[in-house]
Amino acid sequence: MGNKKKIGIITYWESNDNYGQQLQCWALQHFLREQGYDAFLIRQYAWPQQWSHKREWSKGIKQFIKYVISRILYITHLAYKPYIYTLFSFCLDKDICLRQFPQYRQRNLKMSQIYDSPDKLRDNPPNADVYIAGSDQIWNYCLDEGPISNYFLQFGPHQVRRIAYAPSLGQVFLPDAVQERFKRYLRKFDSISVRESSSVTILKKLGYNTNCVLDPTMLLSADSYMQLLDGKGKKNECVFIYSMNYASADEIPFDAVFEYAKIQQLPIVVTPGSGYLPTKELFEGVEYSYATIPQWIQHILDAKLVITASFHGVVFAILFHRPFIYTPLKGELANGNNRVLDLLKDLGLQQYIIKTEYSIKDYVEIQTNWQEVDNKLNELRKKSILYLFTAIENE
Repeated sequence: MGNKKKIGIITYWESNDNYGQQLQCWALQHFLREQGYDAFLIRQYAWPQQWSHKREWSKGIKQFIKYVISRILYITHLAYKPYIYTLFSFCLDKDICLRQFPQYRQRNLKMSQIYDSPDKLRDNPPNADVYIAGSDQIWNYCLDEGPISNYFLQFGPHQVRRIAYAPSLGQVFLPDAVQERFKRYLRKFDSISVRESSSVTILKKLGYNTNCVLDPTMLLSADSYMQLLDGKGKKNECVFIYSMNYASADEIPFDAVFEYAKIQQLPIVVTPGSGYLPTKELFEGVEYSYATIPQWIQHILDAKLVITASFHGVVFAILFHRPFIYTPLKGELANGNNRVLDLLKDLGLQQYIIKTEYSIKDYVEIQTNWQEVDNKLNELRKKSILYLFTAIENE
């Protein structure tokens, strides 16, 4: 479009081990910049513990020495070299050094200053023609009042156009105690869309008719993600487990997976990540990969089979036409399944939801018409893009 309208996007961005978070953040900005908009990320911290940075060196001379060494290695970028990390792992963060998300953000995102408290964003909002809230679970009512109000764009001049693109409430219902607050927040918006059908239902009860749109990662085709690869990786076929939100190895049929991989002479590569639950190494006899984002994408490209409970793990298996097993979350985390189940239903891919009667080989051998899946996805993509352009340009 080439009009260089300035668009500030507020979403989650600061994780150092959540691949989907980083890729949804990049995808919306990248898509808008490709269309000629001057899109940038508004960097607000999401959680109170991030607002004050307590320095470990205050605890004593040993911690001070570790702090100094780590700062030197990070500033000089030596910390990101594997052999340097091995030598100085006693004072370096494993996720930052091996996954290298901070470097990825610096290379691939246009970003505002860091607002390390919600008040600072409200007192000094970035200049923009449009603010966009989304995607990710930025409207989850469990978030503290300070940051969540800013995720509802309760900052900045009144003349700035305000749009919600695919935020999630992360829940299937909204407690009475927060409904009035949400109604008040939503009045600020010029246009609202959400990511899950359950969120459409919730907001309709509040008096708002909303659109259901694709997650930003699906606005782009598989080819768009290939540009993130560094070209150094060679094909390494594997069974890939994106281990996220698993409390134990028993939450997947690991013994059957292990036996299948052994018969097929394939390594099992596991990348752990955090979401509802912190990162854990749960499986024995596997190769753990604390992958960079290009390496994580490459793992999915190389996989004979992807196993995951992650929404974005499923998304990228679909984009790259890889067979997968989706293992729905259980117990209190089961609310997080809706977005995946909706997507699989829309694309006709329910056969990849785990079933006790299937063997691991059965999932690999499912005959999927990926052209038909792509056609369905393209129709959803067109509707989502039309919503986004209309919301931005409809003055």
